[in-house]
Amino acid sequence: MAYYTDMQMQVSCNYRPVSKALPCSVGRTGGARSRGFTLVELLVVVGIIALLIGLLLPALAKVQHMAKATKDLANVRGLQVAHWNYVVDNRGYLIQAGLGHGGAHADEGVAWINTLQKYYGNKLVARSPLDTSPYWDTPLVTVPTPQFRRSSYGINNFLDRELIPYGGPYLKVEKVRRAHATVHFIPMAYGGDFAASDHPHVENWEDYGTPAEVASTQLQINAVRGQLGKGTAVANWGFLDGHAEAMKFDDVYRSSLDNRFDPKVAR
Repeated sequence: MAYYTDMQMQVSCNYRPVSKALPCSVGRTGGARSRGFTLVELLVVVGIIALLIGLLLPALAKVQHMAKATKDLANVRGLQVAHWNYVVDNRGYLIQAGLGHGGAHADEGVAWINTLQKYYGNKLVARSPLDTSPYWDTPLVTVPTPQFRRSSYGINNFLDRELIPYGGPYLKVEKVRRAHATVHFIPMAYGGDFAASDHPHVENWEDYGTPAEVASTQLQINAVRGQLGKGTAVANWGFLDGHAEAMKFDDVYRSSLDNRFDPKVAR
């Protein structure tokens, strides 16, 4: 029986007929040629890639949103800490709101975004990474003067000595018995009359609809997740003792007798 070396096989294939028992395609140097993708195969691969991208994009968007929500929570907590530094420096007095809503006159002298500025340093902290309001660059109203959005956050009007609707007034932090349960910094609505303001009017939340529906015209109660106008909507809320939490609206306000805004009933 004849044995062929690799070289002999190659030479045999090049220069003379070979036995049917030893075809040229069998040799190490005579393997079958590789072929490229057909159009159908290429389209299948492209389709699979597109499907995978379609599945991954929503997950990536959710991760990105939650990262922004975490940063927003840190912002709220930072504002509460800055407020405590303000309180210490100002004999216990609380900050005040000063930005009007719906074109109302602003009192820049008392507005917390001005008085608290040196305690939180970077002005951008007043803008939440979750904030999609168009009124940072476009004025909400132009009369009597252009009114832009200047903060994603506001303060509970029950803690403002001039805006408090009833009870109090709570001029100093020591007057609030349950600071850990009393909401302080809040997310202002991205649109509507309160988009350029720095406070809501909590006393109106039981007028003309459910509290969640009315509050949604003043606050972005679903800044973290959920449906605007629903009690299950979640946002980040700051508390007077300095901490911040992501909570459902129903957990911060149910009625005028059961809420975390009015220091008299907050628990």
